[in-house]
Amino acid sequence: MADALINEILELGHAVGAHPGRLVLAGEGALGARITDSRLAVTRRGANLAGLEVADLVHYDLDRLSEVIAHEPVLAEDLAGTQLHAGHGAEVHEDLTLFGCLLGLDPGLRVGVHIHPVVIDQITASPRARQFADRRIAHNEVLALGSAMLLVNYAEPGLILTREIQKKMILWRDRNKSVPRVILVQNHGAIILGATNAGLLGSIDALLKYAELFTAASLLGGPVFLTPQAITQIEQHHRGA
Repeated sequence: MADALINEILELGHAVGAHPGRLVLAGEGALGARITDSRLAVTRRGANLAGLEVADLVHYDLDRLSEVIAHEPVLAEDLAGTQLHAGHGAEVHEDLTLFGCLLGLDPGLRVGVHIHPVVIDQITASPRARQFADRRIAHNEVLALGSAMLLVNYAEPGLILTREIQKKMILWRDRNKSVPRVILVQNHGAIILGATNAGLLGSIDALLKYAELFTAASLLGGPVFLTPQAITQIEQHHRGA
């Protein structure tokens, strides 16, 4: 069973690394996955997702990692103590605490990636990032990405970014009663979470499509956004309410 799950993780890495949407360059990006409820695998620093191998995965005790992240200060030796297994010379990725935090929030979440598509970075590096996160321009965008996406300020990658996400996550979960599947980071890509490989890749494809629509509409003098009432009606119809 474990070998099958590892193979699924490798397949996801290959799909993300070779995606036609230019999600990452070689050495960019990161992937995290829950092998079991208490075992987390995260790609090593500098891993090439398109050619991801078993030796590129570093394994951690998720419960112990969550405990370490919950306290201040977070010491390097405490993080090292959560490691279960790594390939020879595998260097810990700066997104370790990020995946440890996010994939520990909801037992239904199994996989996550941190990617840097051009079409997303050009929005999150612009003054219109907040509009893209908070507003919707198409019916199916609401169904695919929800009524809004979480946007966090740029922060130094690693624990500082994790803390920024945790801070914004408290407000998001209080308002939406859920964990967002898409998190936009200003000037630093997007984090996508999913229950399955297919679900995560579907979210990526939707994010790229509606980012392209948003950018094109902005160049043509828009976008013209859906009203909050229209979004509520779409959501209610989808739920059969």
